[in-house]
Amino acid sequence: MYYKDLSKYCYGHRDQKENSYNVGWLDHNHSYKKGKVREQFLDKLWGYFSYPVHIYRGFHNCQLCEKQEQGIPLIVYKGETRKAGFYEIRVFDSEGNSYAAPSLIFHYITCHNYLPPQEFVDAVESENVSCQEYYERILKYSDGDDFWLREDRTLAGR
Repeated sequence: MYYKDLSKYCYGHRDQKENSYNVGWLDHNHSYKKGKVREQFLDKLWGYFSYPVHIYRGFHNCQLCEKQEQGIPLIVYKGETRKAGFYEIRVFDSEGNSYAAPSLIFHYITCHNYLPPQEFVDAVESENVSCQEYYERILKYSDGDDFWLREDRTLAGR
């Protein structure tokens, strides 16, 4: 599913109330900005995958890969493996904006050299997802549903 970077995101009533923008919704029919990101950014981005939102039935594979793998996509970083392709992440900035990204964004960055918008990079690098405040924000965003947050179900093998 493709959405232009920084286009208005709208999925359900919560996102209509926020300044929410698309980031990283790529497909093979549209070009995208390429470049390198810092390892610090990847380290911080990896933390967001413990807090999935908008979890879907089924999954989406990468349309940019020449060889399509079967089954739920897996992303690997520094020895840890996570499931992807069936949920989104949310990144919040200090201006009150939120950025909606597919869980495959990490794959797009590391395997296809996708370069996210600087606003998104800055927000990822400035937010602390390992704190209680972020957990409570995502819990509120999910209308109090802690089913996926209670135990990190994005980790492969769970």
